[in-house]
Amino acid sequence: MNTASQDFPHHLAVLRERMLHPTDYERAVHYFLEEFAGDLEFMRQSEPDEAPHLLVALRAVASKTLGQPTAFDDSKLFLLRAHRFHHGNAALAGRALIFFYFAEADTGIAALIPGVGGGVEVARFRLTGALTDPRRN
Repeated sequence: MNTASQDFPHHLAVLRERMLHPTDYERAVHYFLEEFAGDLEFMRQSEPDEAPHLLVALRAVASKTLGQPTAFDDSKLFLLRAHRFHHGNAALAGRALIFFYFAEADTGIAALIPGVGGGVEVARFRLTGALTDPRRN
């Protein structure tokens, strides 16, 4: 439990594999929570990152899930730079959104807690060509 920082390449590979499963995205969320979320060294090595391109995509995912436009009350985004791995959380409409995103795979997972029907709603997302990081233009 919470040992991701002991072997980032291994744990990120497992997380990526679970994230890319054709239908069962929840396994990736559970793995992230078990191995990464409470790992203090993982957080120490992650740096705050504004990532406006991710915020746009995450707001779109949350709005689609909730069925109405929404804004974040607060958000925290981080980057594990050596692995091009973003992660973070946001507060919106009395809910929490946790996410992670692999830049090299252009794929991420967002989990809304509680979901519209209770429990957790999980969505996999990609950034489109139109949603590039404006700091790189």
